[in-house]
Amino acid sequence: MQIILIGVLAFTAVAVMEALFYTLRFLTDRKKDELKRRLSSLGTSEAKAVTGLLRKGKLSANPAIDAILRSLKVSARIENILEQTELEMTVARLLGYSGAGAFVGLILGLLSDGGILSLILVLLFGFLPFGFVLFMRSRRSRKLSEQLPEALEMMARSLRAGHALSSAFKMVATEMPTPVSIEFGRAFESQELGLPFEKAVADMTRRAPENQDLKIFALSVIVQKETGGNLVEIIEKIADTVRARYRFQGKLAGLTAEGRMSSYIVGALPFLTLIFMLFANRPYVMPLFTTDAGHLILGGALTMWTLGFLWMREMNKVTI
Repeated sequence: MQIILIGVLAFTAVAVMEALFYTLRFLTDRKKDELKRRLSSLGTSEAKAVTGLLRKGKLSANPAIDAILRSLKVSARIENILEQTELEMTVARLLGYSGAGAFVGLILGLLSDGGILSLILVLLFGFLPFGFVLFMRSRRSRKLSEQLPEALEMMARSLRAGHALSSAFKMVATEMPTPVSIEFGRAFESQELGLPFEKAVADMTRRAPENQDLKIFALSVIVQKETGGNLVEIIEKIADTVRARYRFQGKLAGLTAEGRMSSYIVGALPFLTLIFMLFANRPYVMPLFTTDAGHLILGGALTMWTLGFLWMREMNKVTI
């Protein structure tokens, strides 16, 4: 009976996480449509009426919870990460999802009668929402790198036609898809509000800290603004460089795919074996969770697993 309850709770947890995923996906798609409508009206009175909304942070919809979270330094860091993902989610909601996941892990751990296993499940399920947020940030950064060469070529054509740099930003914001349109639209709005050009471009890199291609563009444009030069030629060369980097990274990912998949499979085998043994021969593995010697063995195994997994990841990582 206990095994059936664990199976039902595990199935429920997976169903809840899947429902949260598709809910977040629906909210993200709705926000993209709204952003496209706003970006299409850049430079008009309607845009000035809603300007700043794209960057207005909110820790919680509840004023009391918002005030509490603002007193915590970690809330600002989480809010900054959420801004980099473009998810329609507040810090309070993310913490709520994390707390709900930790509670599900605690229930599963208590039903399994495992002391340290309960802690592992709590940490695992509690970190899942944050892992999803980090995954969305990485995916957004990859999309920026993919779309940036076309955006830069559009800027170069606009400058060749005699438009100002701010007009080139506006054209990218209105013609290109998200997320590159959002970043250039924010930079254009910032300039319209009087923010220095260098600061507006630097803020683009702050919202995509892992994107080296955007940093190359921002640094080159800021240096050109200070020293002068042929901006069209610089942007075209940056577009070629970014496209070559993206193509090379794609080839590199294909060449290292076998090693990365091997690390994932080898890393998952101990946990899959443990789960299988809990159902197939539970008394055989329970001393790992109920005795002091078992706790030491399990702690040492987790430490060695972490070091080995990180080592395999580093072996497949190529720094460019």
